[in-house]
Amino acid sequence: MNPQDDELVFADELTFADEDKAPHQPQDNQEPEKAWKVLVVDDEPQVHTVTKLVLRDLTFKGRKIEFCDAYSAAEAKKVLAENPDICLALVDVVMEEDDAGLHLVEYIRDIMNNKAIRIILRTGQPGYAPEKEVIIDYDINDYKEKTEMSAQKLITCVITAIRNYEYIDALNKLTAELEQKVADRVAELDESNRKLLEDQEAGKKLQNKILPKPEKEIGPYLFSSRLFPSLVLSGDFIDYFSISSRYIGFYMADVSGHGISSAIVTVLLKNFIDNKVEKFALWDDQTVLNPQEICTRINSILLRENLGKYLTIFYGIIDMETNTLSYANCGQFPYPAFVSGGEKKFLMEKGTPVGLFKSPVIKTSSIQLPEHFCMLLSSDGLLDILDGDLDAKSSKILTELAEKGDSLESLVESFKVQQHGNLPDDITFMLIRK
Repeated sequence: MNPQDDELVFADELTFADEDKAPHQPQDNQEPEKAWKVLVVDDEPQVHTVTKLVLRDLTFKGRKIEFCDAYSAAEAKKVLAENPDICLALVDVVMEEDDAGLHLVEYIRDIMNNKAIRIILRTGQPGYAPEKEVIIDYDINDYKEKTEMSAQKLITCVITAIRNYEYIDALNKLTAELEQKVADRVAELDESNRKLLEDQEAGKKLQNKILPKPEKEIGPYLFSSRLFPSLVLSGDFIDYFSISSRYIGFYMADVSGHGISSAIVTVLLKNFIDNKVEKFALWDDQTVLNPQEICTRINSILLRENLGKYLTIFYGIIDMETNTLSYANCGQFPYPAFVSGGEKKFLMEKGTPVGLFKSPVIKTSSIQLPEHFCMLLSSDGLLDILDGDLDAKSSKILTELAEKGDSLESLVESFKVQQHGNLPDDITFMLIRK
């Protein structure tokens, strides 16, 4: 591999062991971190050898890789039963049978009911399992042809899979912990409510940490945001971020429901999009620049994970070189308000929410951005506190943006958000100015 490529991939969280130095020794009262268990399922011994050669010195968050080997699907089932903490399975398709790997995927997901383990199919004979059909019909996390799997791509796939497993495992543990707390305190309702509130406050702190800064300049654009939850935790989420020196990404999402379960989905959403930003930097993967593709992928994930949640989302990409905005609106309402000079309008292109339908209506639209403008995205909770019918509320949003679009604080004050005691729904704002 190119050493320069290594620097891109292994910055921050990834390190390789230094053979010239003694390994790090834990303190006397500190247990060493367990290794990440990776299962390699392939009937070709050389595939096991090469995989271990590429990954043997890799560590992620201070934990090394521990390999579990299986040379058939039947053998893999035994290994999985003996190692319930395997986080990733690299599975060949054609082994003792032409579709042995696919049957193993079904066994893991449906019989073992293991939704946390990440599964990457690797095949040297893609004709036996075409990628499109396999991705749709089987609950896998990635599909790779062995001929295209370079060492760097293998490392990046493994790290991405482990990171996703860590998120899901942490969420599963959090859910189990919360359920146990509730079960232990059924007879003590007051104490239970107090503890639940403490947990929600802790969750709120975590959620606030992954939100963007309230004010952020990216190139010539100034992004501002405010979030007013109806409960301790919010099902609304926003983010804006630099993708490269040319592109800026941003989105606003509203998850169905309220509380912990909705907040968990916002964490998964951010993790998914952050991973796509990483892949753009590492592989020049263009997915993050395609609003339709991003929303379609989110739709597939929500349906596959069967979380019982759906969301509306407005996802936009600003191209600073061409001064254009490309976006997809999947059920987000009210529509984004746009003001430039004397022009006032809503960006009224629309699509279906994601996580409800196998074939959602999603499309990418684009507009040319003027030299100076302001654009306001708001969640539907705003409509609940404005007076009048829908036309009056829409007119109010455009008028206030035209008059007070230089300051998000002035806009919030004009909508009298903070004068309402208990909000009926989360209210979120994102103001973009140039």
